[in-house]
Amino acid sequence: MRMRTRNNLEGRLAECAALFADLEAPLPEGPLHIEVGCGKGRFINECARLFPEVNFLAVERVSNVIVLAMEKARDAGLKNLKFVRGDFAAVAPLLPDSRAERIYLNFSDPWPKKDNAKRRLTYGSFLEQYKRILKNGGEIWFKTDNRPLFDFSLETFAENGFELPDVTFDLHAERPEGNIMTEYEQRFAQMGIPICRLVATVKK
Repeated sequence: MRMRTRNNLEGRLAECAALFADLEAPLPEGPLHIEVGCGKGRFINECARLFPEVNFLAVERVSNVIVLAMEKARDAGLKNLKFVRGDFAAVAPLLPDSRAERIYLNFSDPWPKKDNAKRRLTYGSFLEQYKRILKNGGEIWFKTDNRPLFDFSLETFAENGFELPDVTFDLHAERPEGNIMTEYEQRFAQMGIPICRLVATVKK
């Protein structure tokens, strides 16, 4: 379905221009966490609010939703959150090696058809990019309501040399403490849909 352009989209993005990351300049010192596909930004804004000592970078390709995430950050006065507008496949080469401590993948598009498997954010080619960007011992936190995508991802993480120290098939029932929800997750939780989550660690 074609997404309707929001009113005054470019003007609203221009008002938030200070929140765009300059990937040609060195990233700020200190811990770096990256969310790939931040959507409307509920999750990443809450993370930045709760952990001011961490630098957060949010990547989102859809202008209509990144503007909402950026406006939340602007209105909250967050200083430790920056945004990149673009497809992660194009953004990844601009990110430095062995720099990030954590990458978040929240409710990524499952691309259910086999012909589209290479577009899944847990496909092997994406995992290799994450391994390059993450520090030794860095983590990927992956959440989804889509069980077939989760099963596929368990296989691809294992095949690409990740360790899986934390896997749950019903996050809200088994490990609800400290969980920060996305907009999708909040809706699914109200509907009683189980949320799968894994934490994968990289060893170099």
